[in-house]
Amino acid sequence: MSQSQIEFSYNGKNTIIQCTEEEKLKDIYKSFKFKSQAEKEILIYIYNGITLQNEELTFNEIANSEDKKRNKMNILVVEGEAPESSVNEIIIKSNKIICPVCQEDIKCDIDYQINLFECKNGHDIDNIFLDKFNLNQNINISKIICQNCGKYNKGNVHKNIFYRCNDCKKNICPICYSSHDKNHNIINYDDKNYICAQHNKVYILNIVKIVKKIYVYIVSKIIINII
Repeated sequence: MSQSQIEFSYNGKNTIIQCTEEEKLKDIYKSFKFKSQAEKEILIYIYNGITLQNEELTFNEIANSEDKKRNKMNILVVEGEAPESSVNEIIIKSNKIICPVCQEDIKCDIDYQINLFECKNGHDIDNIFLDKFNLNQNINISKIICQNCGKYNKGNVHKNIFYRCNDCKKNICPICYSSHDKNHNIINYDDKNYICAQHNKVYILNIVKIVKKIYVYIVSKIIINII
């Protein structure tokens, strides 16, 4: 089993933790907290602009193709707060097929098992059994945390409305949105996969892509009904 490493950037300092490809994030986090003397802190871990949500995943399951080749990941760590209203996790079923690692859109191929590929963060996940697939399509929206204040999440704000600033590359709660620079390109969080972050325009899909999306939607409903 090859040796890998994760470089954590926290409070202006970089801390490198050695790990194996199959070591779970929760164990890697423990090593980082001990080494950085942050065991009592509530920390948020961000990889490629995405908040890491599932601590049961491994280095090999999360790292994109480039980081797998160099056996190294870079993770940004910020401090957060957990208000009383966020104690209960809010988990919803995704209305589209998503990557189990980062919850981004992903393509799906179905044979006897399900293969997921072409996630924007480079995740390819093969040979998922039908009974496991449905479990991978849940989103814990309470872990989509405001990257400005760190106090609120998508699960404990009114109507679960959240925003995304494409200039700052941050998720923003409604309170921080009210004071955020309105010259920035700010969109509804739920629309982030459908609006170009650079040009602030809705993607125009050709008929082939539309047909593929309809096919994937129908297949996902069939799978859910089977399970």
